[in-house]
Amino acid sequence: MPLFKKVLYPTDFSDLAEVALDYVKKLKEAGAQEVVVLHVIHPLEFSLPQFDDPFALDVATIYAHIPEIEKAILESHEEALKKIEEELKGLGFKVKTVMTVGEPADEIVNVAKQEQVKVIVMGYHGKGLLERILEMGSTTRAVIEKAHCPVLVVKKEG
Repeated sequence: MPLFKKVLYPTDFSDLAEVALDYVKKLKEAGAQEVVVLHVIHPLEFSLPQFDDPFALDVATIYAHIPEIEKAILESHEEALKKIEEELKGLGFKVKTVMTVGEPADEIVNVAKQEQVKVIVMGYHGKGLLERILEMGSTTRAVIEKAHCPVLVVKKEG
């Protein structure tokens, strides 16, 4: 039985997440068969609308558009998840996509348990000591501390 048969790949669609995705793909050679692709939407993403020129809008206009903005955010995330799903299926993986709203580290750990994955593959920036402590002190570190399974942490090159 392959060591890492089922993999959790949390993504925020960043360049760093793309680097981690390359490692997920390489796990196919090590016997990985299934990937759960997870995207966690932080609750603040809904309460901070994205406008081209937010200073040109008054508060009433911003609040009037929140449902449209939330729908646009969800649709763009769903499209990005679908693209990753198709790419991994093309490599022969069985793929499940999950999108949740909440604190990223908690959601990653919860989905890893629910899906009974064997490894979580995620990245971190690997910058200077202070930046590394601050960044890794957030999501990546919390996942490492709370996860029931191994966490493969991929460092961004350069």
